[in-house]
Amino acid sequence: MSTPRLEAEGPRPRFLRVAYSNGLPTQVCAVAEGLDPQPGRQVVVATPEGERVGTVARHELPVLANGCVRPSGTVVRAASESDLRHHHDLTLMEQDALRFFRQRSRELELQARPVNVVAPLDRDLVVIAFAAEERVDSRELHRDLSRRLRRRVELRQVGVRDQARAAGGWGPCGRPMCCAQFMTRFNSVTIRMAKAQKLSLNPTRISGMCGRLMCCLAHEAQASEPRPGPPS
Repeated sequence: MSTPRLEAEGPRPRFLRVAYSNGLPTQVCAVAEGLDPQPGRQVVVATPEGERVGTVARHELPVLANGCVRPSGTVVRAASESDLRHHHDLTLMEQDALRFFRQRSRELELQARPVNVVAPLDRDLVVIAFAAEERVDSRELHRDLSRRLRRRVELRQVGVRDQARAAGGWGPCGRPMCCAQFMTRFNSVTIRMAKAQKLSLNPTRISGMCGRLMCCLAHEAQASEPRPGPPS
């Protein structure tokens, strides 16, 4: 079966946002030469983990410092019927992996929380990201997951900020969280930034969903710095 082409009128965007799952934050992706995917179309994205199926959310240039765009992948083609069938089977595997990870980690008394599971279309691989406050000995859990899924399993421990970005949500400002909306990397945030902006130093007022200082403190720190006065 031939792969359908993505054809549409209008200029081709260099970047767009792709949703890999309903309810999760969209990801910024580049577009391969000659393609012009439109919102609502299901596409195949080449990522560092492998090929994934996602839905084009919208054409949008993210707001990033210094105009630097770091896409999470590249849209390479429209999703064929074969891609969608394979994607459906892998989605069931991902859901089973999440359930088994939670169950087995409780049995092993591991303080680990699964964040997401990725099973690429083109690789015999399952990548599971999990969050934990301290270093976790996951060797036994890794063996059990490999036996159950019958695939090569890669476990990645991430921090609480990565967990919040993967889960998404709304900040106290009433807008989607910065990390889930447009940020491609986490910047250093310090209490001095809150002091310079004359904000309350109550941790519950300046902490985000991850429990760390809110990322927007760093976004607004430069604007809040005092400007030098006129020369005397």
